[in-house]
Amino acid sequence: MNRPRTLVWFRADLRVGDNTALVHACRRAGGRAGAGVVAAFLISPGEWKTHDYAAARIDLMLRSLVDLSGSLARLSIPLVIETAPDAVDIPAILTKLAAKHHCAELHFNREHELNESRRDEAVLAAFRIAGLQAFAHTDQVCFEPGTIRTGEGRYFTIYSPFKRACFKQWESIGGTPSIAAPPAQAELPIKASPIPQSIAGWKSSVPPDRWPAGESVAHDRLKSFSLKSILEYKDRRDMPGIDGTSQLSPYLTVGSISHRQCIEAAIEANRAANPKLKGNPLEAGSPGPVHWISEVFWREFYIHVMVGFPRVCMHRAFQPATEAIRWNENPKHLEAWKAGRTGVPIVDAGMRQLLRDGWMHNRVRMIVAMYFTKDLFLNWRTGEKWFMRNLVDGFLASNNGGWQWSASTGTDAAPYFRIFNTYSQSEKFDPEGTYIREYVPELRDIEGPAIHDPSQLPGLLRTRLDYPEPLVDRVKAREHAIQTFKALR
Repeated sequence: MNRPRTLVWFRADLRVGDNTALVHACRRAGGRAGAGVVAAFLISPGEWKTHDYAAARIDLMLRSLVDLSGSLARLSIPLVIETAPDAVDIPAILTKLAAKHHCAELHFNREHELNESRRDEAVLAAFRIAGLQAFAHTDQVCFEPGTIRTGEGRYFTIYSPFKRACFKQWESIGGTPSIAAPPAQAELPIKASPIPQSIAGWKSSVPPDRWPAGESVAHDRLKSFSLKSILEYKDRRDMPGIDGTSQLSPYLTVGSISHRQCIEAAIEANRAANPKLKGNPLEAGSPGPVHWISEVFWREFYIHVMVGFPRVCMHRAFQPATEAIRWNENPKHLEAWKAGRTGVPIVDAGMRQLLRDGWMHNRVRMIVAMYFTKDLFLNWRTGEKWFMRNLVDGFLASNNGGWQWSASTGTDAAPYFRIFNTYSQSEKFDPEGTYIREYVPELRDIEGPAIHDPSQLPGLLRTRLDYPEPLVDRVKAREHAIQTFKALR
């Protein structure tokens, strides 16, 4: 009879390095002769559809699974693939897998969205009922949500003090260093499952070579960024026309790399640039690495907010008073925005980048979202969903947090009267129109400042362009938004 093994359940953590659940599973298995580890991944179309997963994200995930399966095979760990039609089916499928492969316990890394946390609790309960052990580990964040709180014991709702508290905790405990990949196990007589090339209902139009998959790809990208670009990150990060960001967010979303690994790489780059650095390398030293670390912790902040205030997972505004806002309902404006035909070049460039690449530069995401919620005055929930359905890096905590910030309904939200002037943003962050020309080809021949606002061109030149007039009058739209929010106070 086979001796007990351990089962490790992969989700958005598709890597062998710095994977808390995998390491614990291997340690538990290693103490028993002839024992080993079985890895599992569940294809859950119903769950993914409910959560608006983008086809580009599913495609990257499947290709990442191929890489993960190969990495696990080198550790003599088979990756078994099963299909769970919906989230409610997952507990039973995992307990059956454990029984089938003689696994006495399960290990997995926690996910923190409301539905996912309920699903994980159901799995833990199912294993208890089955007389098996199950362990949920902290891995998606540096600090378990609930452990970083204000002096009054509350969850933080403002980013800056949250970040300072994290940095203080990091320094006091010596950081949260990543853990090495586990050693190879004794070979198991279990065959790994084939990885499907596609899932019905998710056909991606984003070329696979735009986002190569795998743990080594993510590490190479992090290494290249930390060696070549991170020192200039603060000065270049807001310029969409240049390659000034890491573009690691898709790999964080599928879990090909971890928060900890990113922060450690930035610390190393900071120390290399400042051999005599004194103080906490998270906030002292070169501006580039320090600012990039701060951006990584934004992702952590929004996860903590999501746990502390689960209503944000339920299509509700973080600021309850803003639930009373009556957003516009204008299908024509919505479709023009989706297609990148608003008549505002920087907005249209961003929306077309989203459709082409499954990704959008972060500064442009803010511009696009604020245009949607303040100029068009459309419901932020609709924009949030469209992003999730198209982003290769669609991640509920960050996406919701960013949209609610732009809509002035969320935490750390921009004051309602601070509304981006899309044209000024374009002139400041894409001064030569490089980004606009790449994604809005009908404007490539425009010279000078008119690239930012073609509606200002003389009549004859304007009529020659196959480009729409702006959907709304920006000045009037701004005044309407201000007055609407002011009435709530």
